[in-house]
Amino acid sequence: MDFKFMLDSFPKLVSVLPITLYIAILGTVIGLGLAILISIVRERKTPILSPLLSLYVSVFRGVPIIVQIYIVYYGLPRILYDFAKTGANGRGLVLPSLLIGIVAFSLNASANLSESIRSAYHSIDRSQYDAAIAIGLTRFEAIKRIVFPQMVPNFIPNFSNVFLDLIKDTALVYNIGIIEVMGKANILASFGFNYLEAYLDALVIYLVVCFIFAKLLLFAETKIRKVVFS
Repeated sequence: MDFKFMLDSFPKLVSVLPITLYIAILGTVIGLGLAILISIVRERKTPILSPLLSLYVSVFRGVPIIVQIYIVYYGLPRILYDFAKTGANGRGLVLPSLLIGIVAFSLNASANLSESIRSAYHSIDRSQYDAAIAIGLTRFEAIKRIVFPQMVPNFIPNFSNVFLDLIKDTALVYNIGIIEVMGKANILASFGFNYLEAYLDALVIYLVVCFIFAKLLLFAETKIRKVVFS
């Protein structure tokens, strides 16, 4: 075990940690926005759109994220080329790998988070909503004042799982040329074949980052639950 290599490599891996967090956080934020829209459409059972979105969710939840990354990586430039009719030799547009990664993670997050939102929504006793309507509240007021405050703490555990999974899944974007923590580990290890040492460094970084975010989200859930149910 080359401990000197591990000590020298660790700060180099930490230096690209912002890229890992940028992809995971931005993908989660965009995905959450899309997930809210998907959940509303599916709960309202909008004709045509609702079945299509159900299929969308099933596909993105049932296909490995590495496959999704490759499909977006090769498919999105081709689709944009077909619309724009530009590109090199008719093979599609050249898009930044970072953009591809964010798009892929956003789509994946939207599918998973939409199910988490619907699960949190259905965890609330329907009679509370009906009672709010009965005393004169509008549907919007009933959801805002009765349903939504109870949904949030029920939603956070599933949100935490999805977000932490995305942080760990960023290790796969090295396959499309993004140099994040795992990509940097592979590059550094390749010079002297110190793969075990480099991967142990990456292990420590992912473990610490996920632990911190897990505790922060648990703290947020606890505080919100106390406010809502106290």
